[in-house]
Amino acid sequence: MGTFILKRVLLLIPTLIFISIVSFIIIQLPPGDYLTTYIQALEATGATVDQSTVDALVKRYGLDQPLYVQYFSWVFGMFKGDFGYSFEWDKPVSELIWNRLFLTLAISITTLLFTWIVSFPFGVYSATHRYSIGDYIITFFGFIGLAIPNFMLALILMWIAYSAFDLSVGGLFSPAYAEASWSLAKLIDFLKHIWIPVVLSGQVEQLL
Repeated sequence: MGTFILKRVLLLIPTLIFISIVSFIIIQLPPGDYLTTYIQALEATGATVDQSTVDALVKRYGLDQPLYVQYFSWVFGMFKGDFGYSFEWDKPVSELIWNRLFLTLAISITTLLFTWIVSFPFGVYSATHRYSIGDYIITFFGFIGLAIPNFMLALILMWIAYSAFDLSVGGLFSPAYAEASWSLAKLIDFLKHIWIPVVLSGQVEQLL
């Protein structure tokens, strides 16, 4: 078992390195960079951008360096917890990652609990009451769940959430709480929206 895990880890490291290199190259392929695009967008709105400020930002983020220097600077920065700065969100990337990681973990843990709570009792009942009416009903709905594509089920659940519960279906939060700090009201709003991705990612019908 230990050898198997070690082989997986040894395979994972070069895979991550390869993916990081390919991703970095793809991001760099379009002409210019995000800073240039950002400055052009500001100028399009009539705002003036001081050239000294631009030069300082270019030097700060190493955009005047060769591609390989930028890559290694990015990699070494990650080991120090510096993932760069997002011009679009005007926040450090590490802050954005941790916020999204928390939401990902919340969905994953909730999905796991939901799967256990729903699937285990149905599975045990179906196994201990074979060929009963309850077993046929569970099997029937299990096949229905397998037959419905996830995207169609998502659309149905989004329609139900919007029409029956008047919930926005554009994300895990209502627009009023999307950028708000965490509070009891935001937590309640999060719980109101999380059930759609939980049901879809849980795929309970495949476990019945």
